[in-house]
Amino acid sequence: MTNHKIRITLIALIMTAVVSLLFLVIRETTTLFWIAYGFALLGIAAFWWSGMSLAGNVESYPWGMAVPATVCRYLCIEVIFSAVFVLLEQASLFRFPATWFFLIHAVILAFFGIRLVLLRGGGEIIERRGQEVRENVGSLSFLRADVSAILEKTPGMAREIQPVADALRYSDPMSRPSLAPYENAIKDSVIQLEQAASQNDEEKISSLCVTLLRQIKDRNNRLKLVK
Repeated sequence: MTNHKIRITLIALIMTAVVSLLFLVIRETTTLFWIAYGFALLGIAAFWWSGMSLAGNVESYPWGMAVPATVCRYLCIEVIFSAVFVLLEQASLFRFPATWFFLIHAVILAFFGIRLVLLRGGGEIIERRGQEVRENVGSLSFLRADVSAILEKTPGMAREIQPVADALRYSDPMSRPSLAPYENAIKDSVIQLEQAASQNDEEKISSLCVTLLRQIKDRNNRLKLVK
């Protein structure tokens, strides 16, 4: 992570140096040049910030790459736009009004700023949803592991327990708040099944397996309805 941050900082410094070298080739630092220079530095600062944010949160990749990519697009458009009119002015071919030059830069900046805000909002939604998926997948994984452990302890009841293990294995890991009662009921039944297995209560195991199959089916049907 530290190496990534060093590279990003180095790239930003090189970009700043390249932009600053224009002072050596520009014969007259006009208002247009200062406006272009200021917005270029602002874009470089945004690139550095976005790169550092991505380096500090690598879990956000690949959607996080959209932020520095958007900043790079802004920089390219801003630099090309600035170069055209600054060079025309330096060559005494055309002088763009400074006020309009600034306003157009501000509009370009605002457009990409809105895109960054939307990207960040979308990223937060993706992260929250990803966390929910990981939690749901983890919950079902634990249940699958519990049932598999029960199956190993009571191989004589494989005919009854195996269908429960298969039903859990092929269940959709996604979840919804409305499914909480169904999923809690499944967890309670698995706990009871584990207790029955430890007591070698075959009759209760058979009854609980039937109950679990029904509960899993009800949960899966409910999930289909709320998708």
